[in-house]
Amino acid sequence: MIQLSPLSPVSPGRHPTSWRLWLGLPTALLVLVTLTYAGWLYRQEIRRSHAYDGMIREASKRHRLSPCLVKGLVRQESRFRPWMRGRSGEVGLMQVMPGAIQDWERVTGRRCPSPGAAYDPRLNLEIGCWYLAVAQRRWQGRPDGDEMALAQYNAGPANAGKWGRDDAGTVYDRVRFPSTRRYIKNVLEYAKSYERQHEFSE
Repeated sequence: MIQLSPLSPVSPGRHPTSWRLWLGLPTALLVLVTLTYAGWLYRQEIRRSHAYDGMIREASKRHRLSPCLVKGLVRQESRFRPWMRGRSGEVGLMQVMPGAIQDWERVTGRRCPSPGAAYDPRLNLEIGCWYLAVAQRRWQGRPDGDEMALAQYNAGPANAGKWGRDDAGTVYDRVRFPSTRRYIKNVLEYAKSYERQHEFSE
């Protein structure tokens, strides 16, 4: 009598790997769908990142700001999503705070028609760029002027004032908030990337 080895196939005519192929098919489809969706998300991200270039250019020019710096700030604040709302009430592309909107209204004499109007990309960029320009004028003439302006935009004038009194070390040494240090670093890196790509070259 011939005894079958325990490793021998039960059905001699059946391909031993067929069940593996059937089990692998859903996995392959899942990978394909995932890659397709990731590609779609990437294309949407690229499209969204250029959707406001014209408005950024105009607002930056009005307030004598670098459009690459403004775009870097927008990327950090909202990743180009105008409907974004932060936990502290900041809204829109540049995540402007209610206090910044009130300051803008008081100084410029203009009005934000309603709380919802601050989400409008054009108005949001106008208010955000105005606020950033105020910060830049405060720190102009300093070698770390951009860093201090971003610190003020992120953490407020009072905190920036404390950090700006001391000239020892770099801004990153003086800024007490780790989140603000990361914020400054990210915005400047994004801005440099846009400059290298000649995003706003004439």
